[in-house]
Amino acid sequence: MPPRRSPRVPAARVVGLKDLQARMATANDLAYHLDLTSVPEDFQTVMKALEEAYWIAADLAHQRSKTGCTDHPHGPVDPVAPEGWSSCLFCNNNRRRGVQQPRAVTGQRLTGATSGRNRHAERVEEARRPSPPEAARWREPDIRPSPADEDPEAAVRRERARTHAAAVDRARQDRAARKKAGTP
Repeated sequence: MPPRRSPRVPAARVVGLKDLQARMATANDLAYHLDLTSVPEDFQTVMKALEEAYWIAADLAHQRSKTGCTDHPHGPVDPVAPEGWSSCLFCNNNRRRGVQQPRAVTGQRLTGATSGRNRHAERVEEARRPSPPEAARWREPDIRPSPADEDPEAAVRRERARTHAAAVDRARQDRAARKKAGTP
C-alpha cells in the first residue's frame, strides 16, 4: 500500500494556527498570575485574549467541503480522481485538459490572474486618460422641463419671449440698416 500523502495546508491556515497558539499562550500566562485579589481589569484582559483566540479558532474550524477545493467548495465530486488529485470535478477536468492554474512564488493560486494582461495597469491607464466632454454631463443639472411636464402658461410665456426677442432683433437690424443708409 503506497504511503498516504497529507493534504497541502494553505499558508493562511498555518499563520492562523500559529496566531491561535500565541493567543492561547498569552491567555494562559495572564490567567496563571491571577488570584482572588486581582483587579477586574486583569480578568477583562484575560477575557479579551480568550475571546480573540475563540474567534481565530472559529475562523480556522470552517467546514471542510466534500471536494476539498477552495475554488469550488460545493462543486461536483470527481468519481475517477487519480491518486494525489483533489476530488473536485472542475479542477480535475482543467488538469486533464492541460489548463494551468497560475501560482505565486509560494505555490498558492493567484485569483484573477488567468491571462497575461495586467488589468490593474490597464485600469490605472484608463483613469489617467482625459475624459470625453460628454462624460461630464452628469454634473450639469438639466433645468429644462420636458414638454409633457410643462404647463400651458409657461409655453405661452416662452413663445412671447421668443417673439419679443425676435422683434427686438428685427428692430436692431432695421435701425442698423437706416443708420447705414443715413435715414433717421
